Amino acid sequence: MVLNKKIFLNSSSINKDDFIKICLSPDNKLIPDLRDNLPGKSVWLPADKTLIVDFLRKEDLKTYFGVSKIFSPDLVSMIEMILRKKILSSISMTKKSGVLAIGLDAIKTQLIQKRHCLIIVARGAKSLADKSFFVSKNISVFESLLEQKDLEKSTGKINVKYVGIFSKNFKKTIQVDLNKLKGFIDNH
Repeated sequence: MVLNKKIFLNSSSINKDDFIKICLSPDNKLIPDLRDNLPGKSVWLPADKTLIVDFLRKEDLKTYFGVSKIFSPDLVSMIEMILRKKILSSISMTKKSGVLAIGLDAIKTQLIQKRHCLIIVARGAKSLADKSFFVSKNISVFESLLEQKDLEKSTGKINVKYVGIFSKNFKKTIQVDLNKLKGFIDNH
């Protein structure tokens, strides 16, 4: 049975932060615990849609939890939805904290003054991959994971295709969730 982070970490290129905690509710439903605060027995699975779907088909989870039946009402979609909400909520908090730049010009201005940055590019916006200004070991770029309308809603602005986060703490938290979300997006 492969339900242990150490086994996955030793056998693949999965990062230790790229796991989803799955708990079993009292009524035998699988619940994603993305904030790591639910009590009871749980498993950590890689943040990968294909691997999670494979595990749901096996008997390993029933055996691990000691139950004869497990209900998993579209667990993959639920995880993706929760991750998106968590990321967008964090983006909104960065705006309120004054460490968010909206638009490429604002991001460039901030990059000149600060060293670390996380840039999120909306699906359908022009890629930053070929722009050397945005290539640095201190800059992380995530493209096509979120919709423009999602960025607009979380920032309270219109026509938002690019956001930059200029706080190490927010950057790390959001980056971990974006890496997890990548495992659930079909276009990766």
